[in-house]
Amino acid sequence: MSNFKEDILREADGEEIIGVVIGAFGWGDYHKKPSVPAFQSGKLMTWEDALPILDYEYDAGWGAPDCHAIVAWTENKVLFVVQYDGSTNVCTVPRNPSDCEPDMPGG
Repeated sequence: MSNFKEDILREADGEEIIGVVIGAFGWGDYHKKPSVPAFQSGKLMTWEDALPILDYEYDAGWGAPDCHAIVAWTENKVLFVVQYDGSTNVCTVPRNPSDCEPDMPGG
């Protein structure tokens, strides 16, 4: 088991998360974890406001995704969830045009 909040922070790599939008849980057709309150789903939130929703243990292994869809921003990165056949990872891309080493998450 992994902790979703900790996986997000690991990808942020020490940068402050300045905003986050939380979407559906899993594939959106079932909910093992509490869903995001309707007034917050799809809305830009502070990291502090998002923490109570995102601080949970989840299975990042194979099968249906066991976490929420997110987009989060730091000063230099955009974070998002990638899943391939249920193997789930938090990934990043540069927030602005910059030199970087591209990869292909999900494969």
